[in-house]
Amino acid sequence: MIDQQFNFLDITSVNFGVALRSNRHMYFIPTNPGIKTALKQMLRETRNIFLSLSDDWELHDISEDYGARRRIYAPRGGEFMTELSAIYEAGALEDLTNIQDHAHDVDFYFAVFRDNQNRKAVGIRKATKLKGTLNARNRLMRLVDDTLVLIEDDVLHLDTEFDVIIADADVFILNTRPTEQVAKIVERVAETAAEKVQAIHSAIPFLDLSRVAEKIGKHPRMARHAASVASNPNLANFQRSAIEALAAKHGIKFKELDDGRLQCRVADEARLLELLDARRYHLDLHGDGGDPYRATARQRVSN
Repeated sequence: MIDQQFNFLDITSVNFGVALRSNRHMYFIPTNPGIKTALKQMLRETRNIFLSLSDDWELHDISEDYGARRRIYAPRGGEFMTELSAIYEAGALEDLTNIQDHAHDVDFYFAVFRDNQNRKAVGIRKATKLKGTLNARNRLMRLVDDTLVLIEDDVLHLDTEFDVIIADADVFILNTRPTEQVAKIVERVAETAAEKVQAIHSAIPFLDLSRVAEKIGKHPRMARHAASVASNPNLANFQRSAIEALAAKHGIKFKELDDGRLQCRVADEARLLELLDARRYHLDLHGDGGDPYRATARQRVSN
């Protein structure tokens, strides 16, 4: 999938840049051929890690607690990829020639690559290590003619892999948490949380979520579940009897309002969103009634 969107073996140009936290601007940094070669290797290593994973490509899930690495992608035009898409679309940028004066202000660094078909890919990495060695001046050493010599210059550190690679059609996510930080997903989820809950309320005629909509923006985890549920194309097909039966197994209690809708207790609101997001299930393998389970991480499997 990733190899169809960029030729990692024939990269014709590289531009390196940084984004500053204080002014939210991006800049290009002049680099020599050695740095460009290192950045190409960094991009190829990221792609090779993706290829080494055995799972199929899966769509980024806004409510998933990702643990072990998986092949995750998202359409670049997706609702929560706006920030990353803007980075990809950025054109000519000013040069920043005094990076050493701004290193502690770098939010993330990126590299813009072109392949032999003039297709573009952008690799992004949170700048945790880039600035980590800046204060190590006169404490780093290099070997010169069999003698250890102190490095007296300012030193910045490149990583061995990018957190995410952005191509024309899709975003390929290797390290989910830093990628979501760059994409400002927490902020975007909070901004749209009430709208998502209202969409669920409108699509499922037997549930009342009006109380949840009033406060959802202050609860990041619930907001993520709401965003995930709202994106489910089968919301209108949810069955009242099935939801009531599963809710009972998880101790979620409802009262029926005058309009016939079911409203859960305040204490059960987070659990109800998890249930709607297929994060709660019941398993009985022993014939003794079974047990309820909560899944913060899940992976869809094919038949």
